[in-house]
Amino acid sequence: MAPLVWALAYVAAFGTVLFSISWSFGDTVPLMQKAARLGWREAAVDAFARGVEYRPLFMLSIKAFIETIGTTIWLYQALVLLQFGVVLATIVWLCRPSGRQRALAACLAVSVFCALPGTRILFGFWPLNQHSGALVLVLCAAALAFREQTRRFDWVLGLIALAAMFGLELGLLLAPVIVILWLARAPGVSWRGAASVLVATGIYLAIRLGLGSDHGLPASHNEIGFGFTMLTPAQISTRFGSPPVLLWMYNAASTLSSVLFSEPRDGVFSFAESLLAHDMESWRWFHVGLSALTSAMILVGLCLRSSRSSHDRLLVVLGLTLLVFGSGLGFLYTRDRIALSAGVGYALLMYVAAASLMEWRPAHGWIRTAARGALIVLAAGWVVRGGELFFQLRDTAWDYHLEWTARFNEKGGVTEERTELFKALQQEALSRTPADPRSDPAWTYALFERRFKRSSGSD
Repeated sequence: MAPLVWALAYVAAFGTVLFSISWSFGDTVPLMQKAARLGWREAAVDAFARGVEYRPLFMLSIKAFIETIGTTIWLYQALVLLQFGVVLATIVWLCRPSGRQRALAACLAVSVFCALPGTRILFGFWPLNQHSGALVLVLCAAALAFREQTRRFDWVLGLIALAAMFGLELGLLLAPVIVILWLARAPGVSWRGAASVLVATGIYLAIRLGLGSDHGLPASHNEIGFGFTMLTPAQISTRFGSPPVLLWMYNAASTLSSVLFSEPRDGVFSFAESLLAHDMESWRWFHVGLSALTSAMILVGLCLRSSRSSHDRLLVVLGLTLLVFGSGLGFLYTRDRIALSAGVGYALLMYVAAASLMEWRPAHGWIRTAARGALIVLAAGWVVRGGELFFQLRDTAWDYHLEWTARFNEKGGVTEERTELFKALQQEALSRTPADPRSDPAWTYALFERRFKRSSGSD
């Protein structure tokens, strides 16, 4: 019960800020305008004929929600918060902590996940959040694989996989996750369940490659961080050729490293760059130091016990699968949000490692005391670091407000069609002014990564 209460506390804390965020003009208005303008037939054709970012169910869901609940923003925000709560609850359910020590380990896992940069994407609404939607489906499928009762109807895993894939590319994770869990003898998966997911993957790829406008993988359609700089698509093509296999390997490795060590970020070694330039921000030390210590503790905890319960063994398998294959999703380009599923894997590994360390009975008592002391330091550090998401949401609220005011023309506001939908979105966005985060206390800028610079007159 304690881990669920702990998760609920995070939901409540972040929810207090989430409801102060208005519609995003740059990201949301074009999607909603297009969905409202097209008929259902046109919308379906457009959704299934898209290019690199192939998310037909996401696009069709936007149209369905606009036609049923309109622009009532708090309903979309509540859905985002609910999905976040389901993600945390599923992580706790997967851990299945029994006893006080494992309950504390599960609380630590929840804190780790909430504080990772990739988790921030779960609080966006455009007007829906395809990232949390797909992650919920992936985690629910994994949870079903852990239940022996699922084995009788595990073919349903293929349907879940198909829905997740057509919602977001993250759904492709279900192919390795379910197959590897089957090979690891997860109680809820038979060969039939694994085959259904592979068939679903084949159907998805056939439809995407057959109907989608992109044939094959592009070298890149975004700027990509490499070393100490960002490269444009033209520079990528010139430097790495086509296909840029070495760059893809670098991107996947960068995504993995960003979860394990908080460096690099978006493919750029900003910590090392700041260290060389002697302009290091204190929050970077906090990120890298805490992540490095945590990864070391996970390694020690996982190597500590050669024998563990079958449930812990499956959690390690699932955690490693999500960490490795989730990082591999960033092969085309790496961003914090791409590491979202890898972050779940990292949190699950943290749970097993922390439980092993707390249950460890070394010959010397001082070793056990030192291990528990290190876990206390880690727990405190991740709880504090979790506060960064709270302030990041404050920054987002102000950023979206500026999109409708100071940056309205820059974002193309003067050329946007003034439909009834647009007017409703604009009225909602301008109905309130969020707090200016540039007046926040100086310590929040020293301890946390922020999107704005602090106002000089705030001291």
